[in-house]
Amino acid sequence: MIRHCVMTVAATLVLSGCASKAIYDQNDVHFILPCKTDTAACMKKMEQSCAELKGQVMSRNIVQEELPVVQVICRPPVKKKPEAE
Repeated sequence: MIRHCVMTVAATLVLSGCASKAIYDQNDVHFILPCKTDTAACMKKMEQSCAELKGQVMSRNIVQEELPVVQVICRPPVKKKPEAE
């Protein structure tokens, strides 16, 4: 019984350490596209849109609704703030 409790606490600590960074950033761009054709082609289109922003794809997902919906979260490069003189 105690062994199970210790393992649960240890697993919780390890997993909480893995999730210490925020999943989303304030500047993230969310691309969402209902896809009537090939989902792989739709995903490629969303990833190309992210590349046009010079961003990094942070997450990909295909949700099955009436139509498959392709979702891509893109993180553009951080804009440098102008230095005050």
